[in-house]
Amino acid sequence: MRRRLSLAAGALIVGIALASIASAGTTTGFTTQVSPSAETNATEPSVAVDRSDGTVYVAWQASGSHVARSDNGGRSFSEVFSQSDIGDVDIRVGGPVDCTADAAHLPTAISCTPGTHRVYLSSIEETPLPLQTHLAYSDDRGANWTVNNLAALNPSFIDRPWLAVYPSTVSANQDKVYIAYHDFTISQISVAASSDGGQTFGPSIDVETNNPAAATQSFCNTIPSGIEVDPETGEVYVQWITADPVQNAQGCDETQNQNFHQVFIGHSAGAMGTGAATATTWDVHTVFDGPDSTNTDKIFATLGVDDSGVPGTSGNVYSVFPDNLAGPDQFDIWFTHSSDNGATWRAPVKVNNDGGTHFFPWIAGGSTGRVDFIWLRSPDYTPSDTELSPWYVTFAQTINGTAASPKFQQTSASSNVMHVGGICTNGIFCTVTSGNRDLADSISIAIDKGGSAALAWTDQGNVLHGPTHITYGCLTAGQTADVRANQGNSCKGPANK
Repeated sequence: MRRRLSLAAGALIVGIALASIASAGTTTGFTTQVSPSAETNATEPSVAVDRSDGTVYVAWQASGSHVARSDNGGRSFSEVFSQSDIGDVDIRVGGPVDCTADAAHLPTAISCTPGTHRVYLSSIEETPLPLQTHLAYSDDRGANWTVNNLAALNPSFIDRPWLAVYPSTVSANQDKVYIAYHDFTISQISVAASSDGGQTFGPSIDVETNNPAAATQSFCNTIPSGIEVDPETGEVYVQWITADPVQNAQGCDETQNQNFHQVFIGHSAGAMGTGAATATTWDVHTVFDGPDSTNTDKIFATLGVDDSGVPGTSGNVYSVFPDNLAGPDQFDIWFTHSSDNGATWRAPVKVNNDGGTHFFPWIAGGSTGRVDFIWLRSPDYTPSDTELSPWYVTFAQTINGTAASPKFQQTSASSNVMHVGGICTNGIFCTVTSGNRDLADSISIAIDKGGSAALAWTDQGNVLHGPTHITYGCLTAGQTADVRANQGNSCKGPANK
């Protein structure tokens, strides 16, 4: 069942460059407010860039799901989509639209703009099937959307769906689309796949089933932590964190009160079959298993895949997670990689070069060995509302991520405070502990047309429990993440605007 939404693409222009990021007197980027100022509860942004023309898309949740588009490299945004649902959004760009094929769709043709790429948005739906997954997609740069209400489905309901796309080089109608999530009962990690550009999905496949150890460890206490596709092979990787059976003795740990100290990854060759028969098969491996006293759920372990640049040749897989390996109150960012499709992993190394507290890491893979990072940092080791602890956005990069001792360059993504107080990472159960969940749970990073970092985060400024909006940041500092990109296009939109 699908329905169509239409919004005026130019209905709302939001912001222009609000601040410059300077280093040694040289401007290295800018920030822009994306969400409208009247909207005071915007959180959990997701950013994607159409690298064929530089168009930037940012999605967020605010009493529903929203998408804004930028045609000038992130210097201003127009809201192009708004839908009443529960949220938990993720946005991706697919293959080239096929307007001839779209015109044949029944019962009505899908609006299509030749020469553009399909844009996908996943979210948890409110109606007609509560706590299942919407997949909305647009073939005209967000002016009109088709909403598939029968994307990922689970009788135990769905929480935190993540989205990945393997774009077809021929037609978006041949894109392979993946939605990963966990359910609300036994918290198993599942993936639903589409082989026709999101029009129909096969059944949700439980990822852990062929690895009894992973299934035992993951029973009833997972945190789904992203899904990514290798750009040259179409191989799929899905990641999650969990505790273990000993810590699981209390029963299902929906509250995340225990220490989630293990990171698992599933690897698939990609979706097979067509239509409702589309399915995936998985092999599952351990990325990291820390001491019981350590905790990786601040809040997600996230992953990226680099681009080998050779069709049919797999890239390297990267995992990053916050953990207090160095001390009970010392949460740092840790990084590891696999060069054999997730089967084996290097010992994790610390990324950040400063003290304090580091939460919400996210990464984007570029060319071989190149990875861009974003995370939130407070100089306080025990940040709290009482202390009005300040938080900032940090960017980092490595260009030798596969080395035994990779090097990291770190810089500020914005000189401004973007939040004060504590950050609760127990999800919806933060209301039970009265924890500060003003920022919700995630931020985002992508690589733009020119190989520079495109960042998005929830911004609250320096007001405790103040209104929240979404900020986009473009960084030209550091080296290009894509050695094949034209660096002159960095932070620029179509036609080098």
